[in-house]
Amino acid sequence: MNEITPQYGHVQVTPPVPSKNKRVLKVVGLVLGFAAGSFAVKFALGSLGGADGPADAGRYKLVPPASFQSLTLQVDGPRVDAIKQGQNQSGPAKPGMTRVAVVYADQEGTAQLVVSGVAGSFHDEDPGAELTSTLKGAGLKEAEITTHEAGTPAGGAMRCGTVVMAEGSMPMCMWADHSSLVTVSVPIENKPLTIDALAARARELRAVMEVSAS
Repeated sequence: MNEITPQYGHVQVTPPVPSKNKRVLKVVGLVLGFAAGSFAVKFALGSLGGADGPADAGRYKLVPPASFQSLTLQVDGPRVDAIKQGQNQSGPAKPGMTRVAVVYADQEGTAQLVVSGVAGSFHDEDPGAELTSTLKGAGLKEAEITTHEAGTPAGGAMRCGTVVMAEGSMPMCMWADHSSLVTVSVPIENKPLTIDALAARARELRAVMEVSAS
């Protein structure tokens, strides 16, 4: 499996996580990681035996910036490990796929955004419909899923919703195109953002995280 490596300049050291929060991290990580991983396994062109795909498939890659809106990148720690575990539960990464599992934290080291994604060449014909299906698989009803502008650079679709679990409520937004699938969420123990605010942050992150693969 291709995993992200700390190649983004200064990377913040992740503080220890109290043991009482470990189960929360695991549950949230499984939800986020599995959503990205299952989508990618389903639509990776490499799994189609050479079938032709969209012309823009694989045109972009994911490179999380070292900082985002005064937040600092974390590439390891219990929260990141939980996301990777969720990704692994969807199956091994296909050849040419690169998984991303990172956190953006404030100056005190407190996580503010959690990001799980995968880059590659995908053949999903209707990204919006597939995102809706993925969120429904996470327990949302279709009426609870909202549509938002996907932003740049690669168009595609964005869907958002709030997943309610025994551990709490977790707002999450997902974008998908023929090069990437990314889930952006707020830590479940934080004060939640509104869905519109989270969608705006996801678009802003996408604008600096999804870059040309050439």
